[in-house]
Amino acid sequence: MSNTTYKQLADAVFNKIKDLDFTALSEDTAYEIVIGYIQSAIVNFENCKQDLSDRDETLAEFNFRLSDETFVILVNYMVIEWLDSNFILTSNALKSRLSSSDFHALNLHQQLSKAMDLREKLIKENKQLAINKSYNNSKLFDIAKRKKV
Repeated sequence: MSNTTYKQLADAVFNKIKDLDFTALSEDTAYEIVIGYIQSAIVNFENCKQDLSDRDETLAEFNFRLSDETFVILVNYMVIEWLDSNFILTSNALKSRLSSSDFHALNLHQQLSKAMDLREKLIKENKQLAINKSYNNSKLFDIAKRKKV
């Protein structure tokens, strides 16, 4: 059982976002950008049962194997960071600089709205995954009859 590498997390992010802008970058640069989202993802993942601070920055890996649930939740948080940096924060910055009609004419309003909807969906999914993970194999989980995501 090998340690989980940052590259494995980045590969999962690439599989989720399918951003063609990354194809214009060198492989090292694309990985550097996505791996840069790991720390924020870790901070956003509250109450993780695994110690996400136990990692080796030099080797770019955790000092253990992430559970499947932790892996998926971290990847989702990394996608949220990508959405924030590429659509939400960028669109909000443009919105403050453009007139309302220009903002709507460029169709940025709809793009921002869809990105924010996706962000909220991912956050809800992560919260449900964390709840499911916390209650899994417990009597309380069975009593609550929560749906597994």
